[in-house]
Amino acid sequence: MKKMYLITCLLSLVFSVANTQNDVQKLVASMLASTPLEEDLQELCDEIGGRVTGSPANEKAVEWAFQKLTESGVKTWKDPFTMPVYWDEDYCQAYISTLEFRPHMVAKYQSPPGVYEGRLIFVEDGRENALAALGKEKLRDQFILVETELCLDVNGLFAEYAHAAQVELAAMNYGVKGIVFMASRPDKLLYRFLTMKGVENELPQLVMSRIDAKRCIRALQQGKELHLQLQIEAKTGSAFTAHNVIAEIPGTDRSDEVIVIGSHIDSWALGTGANDNGCNVSMMIDIARQMQALGIRPRRTIRIALWNGEEQGFFGSWDYVKDHRNELDNHKMAMSIDIGSGAINGFFTNGRSELVPVVDQLLTAVEGLGNFTQINVPIVGTDNFDFMLQGVPNLVGSHLPQVYGINYHASTDTYDKVDLKQLKVNSAIVAALTLGFANLPDEVISTLKRQSRSEIQKIFDDTNLEFTMRMFNVWEPWISGLRGRLE
Repeated sequence: MKKMYLITCLLSLVFSVANTQNDVQKLVASMLASTPLEEDLQELCDEIGGRVTGSPANEKAVEWAFQKLTESGVKTWKDPFTMPVYWDEDYCQAYISTLEFRPHMVAKYQSPPGVYEGRLIFVEDGRENALAALGKEKLRDQFILVETELCLDVNGLFAEYAHAAQVELAAMNYGVKGIVFMASRPDKLLYRFLTMKGVENELPQLVMSRIDAKRCIRALQQGKELHLQLQIEAKTGSAFTAHNVIAEIPGTDRSDEVIVIGSHIDSWALGTGANDNGCNVSMMIDIARQMQALGIRPRRTIRIALWNGEEQGFFGSWDYVKDHRNELDNHKMAMSIDIGSGAINGFFTNGRSELVPVVDQLLTAVEGLGNFTQINVPIVGTDNFDFMLQGVPNLVGSHLPQVYGINYHASTDTYDKVDLKQLKVNSAIVAALTLGFANLPDEVISTLKRQSRSEIQKIFDDTNLEFTMRMFNVWEPWISGLRGRLE
């Protein structure tokens, strides 16, 4: 009986796709035609620039996006939420007195501003075994220099996050004054991301250019003693109000049911937030604009979100699910697009195997635009996360690497790195999938149920996700019930 029901649902889905093909075809054609997407992206990157949450540039970007969506005729609003702290680096200066040179360095998020001094001690990969070999007496109140692998793709990014978290955990037990990571990018390319403690970090953590770190390591291996003088200057503050920007295409007969798609509007400020994630912000604006221009009226309400506070811990999307906690049974799918402008080659279905055949079928509407394979593993690191914690079916776009990894959070994340032609194609793919979900027949959407807490936990257990969640400082909030579904 279960097999027959599944076959019935899939046949119904095939019929639905055929039935709504005209709207999908019109929307895809519109997305692929000449639109203001590229001009929007250039404005966001070149005229507004890097957009640290709470900064003047971030607030300007929120107003810019609100105006773009409002001008398109879509119902749009600014959605306020509270960010726990403000931190935006002004500069980081370092001096190695023994070698009389100034290495290029930046501080990681929430590194406390101040003036610091101490010996710089090479600890190889910085994991527990390497620190134990040197001992607490040698490392206490000193700076450690950690060697890293080159990062050239998205897999390298996840590996770097995991490595940094392991180093941070070990270093705290040895009483170090601070951690200096060799940059995982070539030459003098610098970048920034979260520490394991996120907004709660109290330990100076820095990234030193690969060239300069290697120079220090050579000197240390020759037996020289290096003395580091460091000054971190940053604008800091307590809790403040930031805003998501949300637009809505109202549904018809199932208007109380919601399909959410989104990208984050904030970025780090070394570059101009182009592939992370301005290109996909521009995509979201263009999807709303073209749906409105075509007069498309989906069965379910489509809500387009430009999330804020993502880089510091997905705060904008977390606040959204808290505000809408009583409506989440009616949130039928939440999608995040946040891995640059490389070709979309499928979607992460985040442990929800029942999503795979639905996504497979809906993507047949754009089968000429790519080869798609769904990846049924949960990922942590973007704005699908709190929907996953609430049991809402959720997707994240999977992309070919393009140049995403090497420029991630770096000074080189600029407009010229975006694959503009592929961004147009990606926009059509996401638009078609979104409209497909919005128009699914009831018997198919009913198979995509909201999960209970125990079902969510089983996904985490089955995929060994605990350490990854700890890397982003979200495991304890989940376990304590501060974050996620309670029942």
